[in-house]
Amino acid sequence: MPDRYLGKQIGKYRVIKLLGGGSFAWVYEAIDRDLEIPVALKILRPEFAGQAEAETRFRREAATAARLRHPNIVTVRDVGQIDGASFVAMDLLPVSLGRRLELVGPLPESEVVRVGLDVAAALATAHAGGVVHRDIKPDNILIGPHGEFVVADFGLARALSADPGLSAQQVTGTPHYFSPEQARGAELDGRSDLYALGVTLFRAATGRLPFEGEEWYAVARQHIEAKPPLVRSYMPSLTPEFEAVVDRLLSKDAAGRYATALQLADALGDVPSSPLPRSTTTARAAASQTVQVSTNQPSVPSTMRDIGIRTIALVALVTTSAAALAMWQLPSLRSLNPWAVTAPTSSTVALPSAPQVQAVSTPVARDSSLDATGAVPPRARSAESPAFVDTVRRQALTSVRSKLVLRAPDDAMLYVDGVLVGHGTATVTRPGAARLTVRAVLADAPVSCTAAQRDSIIRLSVGEQERVVVLSVKTCLNVRFAVTPDDAKVRFESLDGGTSVEVHADAKVVMLPEGRYEVRASAPRCSAYLGDTLLVRRGAAPESLYRPIRMDCK
Repeated sequence: MPDRYLGKQIGKYRVIKLLGGGSFAWVYEAIDRDLEIPVALKILRPEFAGQAEAETRFRREAATAARLRHPNIVTVRDVGQIDGASFVAMDLLPVSLGRRLELVGPLPESEVVRVGLDVAAALATAHAGGVVHRDIKPDNILIGPHGEFVVADFGLARALSADPGLSAQQVTGTPHYFSPEQARGAELDGRSDLYALGVTLFRAATGRLPFEGEEWYAVARQHIEAKPPLVRSYMPSLTPEFEAVVDRLLSKDAAGRYATALQLADALGDVPSSPLPRSTTTARAAASQTVQVSTNQPSVPSTMRDIGIRTIALVALVTTSAAALAMWQLPSLRSLNPWAVTAPTSSTVALPSAPQVQAVSTPVARDSSLDATGAVPPRARSAESPAFVDTVRRQALTSVRSKLVLRAPDDAMLYVDGVLVGHGTATVTRPGAARLTVRAVLADAPVSCTAAQRDSIIRLSVGEQERVVVLSVKTCLNVRFAVTPDDAKVRFESLDGGTSVEVHADAKVVMLPEGRYEVRASAPRCSAYLGDTLLVRRGAAPESLYRPIRMDCK
């Protein structure tokens, strides 16, 4: 059981809580006691821990991943084995793209393109170093503190692939992201990762997978034989250019896909919704011509790796944080990074104008009553002129900007119109009369915890300088109880104005949002029970979240 490591000391790491797990490892949040920082600790499951060959491959592949350095690749800090536990310690990024898709559903096309650009930059670096990921999927794409997308688990899927006792489903977790050659068990190169990224972009844009089925081999067969649907058949609002990129990524023949991740980045940069300036296309094209990554790897000469890593910087410059730009010492290109503006706990983000505002502001020069410069001719400068009144209204809507300040708990993710703008506190500016959909989400809360997500629609008025919106979100915790008699009903009455919950005695566990509750119980032929106040909060001792209830019955 994964609980076996909770509270334990693994070398210099103190295990705090379980974050998740896969078919071959469990992932925990732990504290590095030397550096006093939180880390993600991936520990090989016990059924593999006794196998010397599996452990050796696990540590070897983790060490290979540790040598990959890129802002869009998670940093591996340590690899080792202590007390029979083989582990990998890496930077803690608790929120994945998969979790985000569960919380908010399909993403705007511009955000999906950002996912593709960031992952393509990571894959370009890895492929130039002779490393194929083999398990690209939303759960392996993490969200960094500045909103960047970071790829994790490089090479770890391959660590157990040589074990004949494991099925393909066990090795890579899920077949829904298999490339056709992976489903056939053929040799893989970087183009297999590009196929899996195509499936990931398909899901991020539409909220569904191109191929689904109850049995993993049935899904794998579809990847080999069935023609994938087009993304616009599920989401017509997507652009044809984006659809063409995804469709090429899902080509059955590896030769029909992009030859390298650099070519993919160049294609995504030309999509109309891309956050990259189109002028960067030439630089990316030059980079893709400078280095040609072999599609029949596993190995690449060291000189080619050196060339590849240097040229891949051109992609990293437009897809990662300002720190990456400084690292490559190209300050003149810092303006090419349009999204590295969100701070971990407080940020100011200027979002693009809402579609309805653009619709008002763009036709001004085409108005028959205006001259070529957009000015109002003398004949229309009358207070009674409809053209003059309409022009003044348009200018008011587009020139006056309002500030929206969002406040929530420090670990809450904040979204405006589906775009992540910060954590805890964020400030955005928009034109007056804008209609915004805002959302606060606690990503580490249980999926069924409705209190961990709050949506609101905000309408900014013309001339409104600032609006402060507090989004109250709370995580949920499990409260255990034992009741006698067995036919009793237990009610947890909220003392904070929240929702009260009533359950039967046989439930034994109830999930409650953080807050204060009064515990009550009732049963036929028994006196009503009115207990003490229950405080539900994060960090509470387990014994404080347990209530034994005994009632006086006839």
